[in-house]
Amino acid sequence: MDSPDTLPEAPTRRITVYFDGAGPGDQLILEYAATRAEAWEFAAAAVNSGLAVTVDSKVRPGLRPLPCRSLWH
Repeated sequence: MDSPDTLPEAPTRRITVYFDGAGPGDQLILEYAATRAEAWEFAAAAVNSGLAVTVDSKVRPGLRPLPCRSLWH
């Protein structure tokens, strides 16, 4: 939890999550911004659940934050 004197850590990682679709070309790809720690924790849990995930440093403006960020850090 952040104290009033502490700013939240800025996202430095892009997480890309790949979901298989029902047929060829139906794949769903979602991208999120996260801190390094959040990306590490999320990627480990997602891969353990059978998802394909990549993490890189290509964060860009407008990238959605990782949902439920507090669960991954």
